[in-house]
Amino acid sequence: MVYALLALGLACVLYLLNTAEHNRRAADLKGELRRQIANLSEELRLEREKTRRFLAMIAAGDPPTPEMIEEGVFWRDASGDEARGLVERDGARVLDVRTDDEVAAGAVPGALHLPIEQLEERAAELPDDGRPLVVYCAAGGRSAAACEFLSQRGYRGALHNLAGGVGAWPGPLERPGA
Repeated sequence: MVYALLALGLACVLYLLNTAEHNRRAADLKGELRRQIANLSEELRLEREKTRRFLAMIAAGDPPTPEMIEEGVFWRDASGDEARGLVERDGARVLDVRTDDEVAAGAVPGALHLPIEQLEERAAELPDDGRPLVVYCAAGGRSAAACEFLSQRGYRGALHNLAGGVGAWPGPLERPGA
């Protein structure tokens, strides 16, 4: 009889331990599912926002290119001639995101210099009046990252990355302080 009671007690303890483990696993699974749902919800919100922004571009008469839609970006690559035309014809601003040492070798006349490393903390210095903005660096990589950052921050003007960097600029360069 004692063995039967011990066996019954052990079975109860094992059942309770098994139930506790089951409850812990269920709680973990529930938490993981909540995280996944929250992540999917955020992804859908971001995609909805992108769609709205693309539609706003179309409504404003500045339709995105197929590449912009496929890549989900709100900026365009511009050749040197296109960039110069944006500045001369459309009054685009120019942003140089290179280092101080790189700028010392020559910069696009009138460009605002804001090194990429400082862009996040100094972005408020960049006028956002709806005018187009041509962004450049040495080769085009940092300026593409700057365009992406500015587009995510809701920059209102059309953003253009000078493909090929400062070397692609067809106009004269000036040396700061010269």
